[in-house]
Amino acid sequence: MFVLTRIKQLALLFIDIILLFFSLYLTLIIRYSQTYIEQNWRIHFYPFAIIYFIWVLVFYSQNLYNLKFTKNNIWFFRTLLESFIINVLITVFFFYFTPFFGIAPKTNLFLNVVIAGSLLALWRFFYNLLATQYIFKNKIAFLGYSKEVCELIAAFKNEPQLGYECIAVAQDEEIRDSEVKRITTKEFMQNVNRLNVNTIAIHYGKSFDKETNDELYKLIFSDVTFVNSLKLYEEVTAKLPLETLSEGWFLENLQESEKKVYDRIKIAMDYTLALMMGLFLLIIFIPVSLLILITSGRPIFYSQIRIGKNGKEFKIHKLRTMINDAEDNGAQFAKKGDARVTKFGKFLRQTRIDELPQFINLLKGEMSFIGPRPERPEFVKELTAKAPFYPLRHLSKPGLTGWAQINYEYAASIEENLKKLQYDIYYIKNRSFLLDVTIILKTFNTILRFKGM
Repeated sequence: MFVLTRIKQLALLFIDIILLFFSLYLTLIIRYSQTYIEQNWRIHFYPFAIIYFIWVLVFYSQNLYNLKFTKNNIWFFRTLLESFIINVLITVFFFYFTPFFGIAPKTNLFLNVVIAGSLLALWRFFYNLLATQYIFKNKIAFLGYSKEVCELIAAFKNEPQLGYECIAVAQDEEIRDSEVKRITTKEFMQNVNRLNVNTIAIHYGKSFDKETNDELYKLIFSDVTFVNSLKLYEEVTAKLPLETLSEGWFLENLQESEKKVYDRIKIAMDYTLALMMGLFLLIIFIPVSLLILITSGRPIFYSQIRIGKNGKEFKIHKLRTMINDAEDNGAQFAKKGDARVTKFGKFLRQTRIDELPQFINLLKGEMSFIGPRPERPEFVKELTAKAPFYPLRHLSKPGLTGWAQINYEYAASIEENLKKLQYDIYYIKNRSFLLDVTIILKTFNTILRFKGM
């Protein structure tokens, strides 16, 4: 069933690429006429192929391939416009600072941006319209009910473009939610064909009597797909519900020995990124230091004890962004619009410049570029008391950015940090190079939009 989601995303990507190259073809036709198209196509194809690859990465970082956002609303088209502005700036930089391609298009670039933007806007408008109303829906019936099932049903209603539709919930006990179409398990088994169900999501840990098991077994030979509701929840929300996890689940799903090659390559990447961060910090250090001194005095840096991999303590280093007496009343969670953050400190946080000194932690192997946010010992103690599985996030090195950071920016309380933990556990379970690339691209998107915490 998840294949359909991938097909939709690949369709968006494939047609975007086709339209980009078609826009280049139209640009050259307008500029040079059909007579000289072959020669000019050869000259322009390879540099624009590189540019279009970068453009697609920008689209991806801006969530333009995330089905949750494929809606015809102001946010979508504003994001598409912003993406093109970013792409134009990148393209100008590319052509005027890499002269070995032998072209420096001005009129061509302007025409191409206008044509490509118009084609993509029209294509996306019609796709968004069709995705919401007409494209194939995966009709799902839930066997069993829970808070997670309720959350999924709400997501299906609010995000119809995802392509899921809840047909019924088979639950013998009463359900408080009046909007849920509840039927008994027996009624469901008697009417499963009439309901025209594509997928049956079975509640984790759900057991059935022999008669129901026999009927479900017979459906294996039909076109109905079976899925664990927890797996469906993970796919749709990109997080894991803490209430459903157990020691057995962790033993089954967290196979750390299988990540050894990935972890070793990631260490090499961390060293490379650390050196780049250190070089950039060296370039901007004097002006940034002066601005910190002028706006809020000394010190320029601050250090704190954090918890790292396997629960080991280490000292983290950052450029100071808060007032000097920020924690006179004890340790506090940072929050949105935190009054303790200085005016220049806000800029440093939005651009993530304040985190550049952590290249030292990367070089020492205490942190990774990507991973769960390193937390303070006093907060770890509180969070572990609330969620016994909290220390499992320490199976991975803490990171400068991570899956939780890009999906749930502000966690100003114990409860919100536990919600953020759902994303950390998802990352630890699913971490891979592809997921890391996604996080890096979306982190750049956060920086470009000045949304860093």
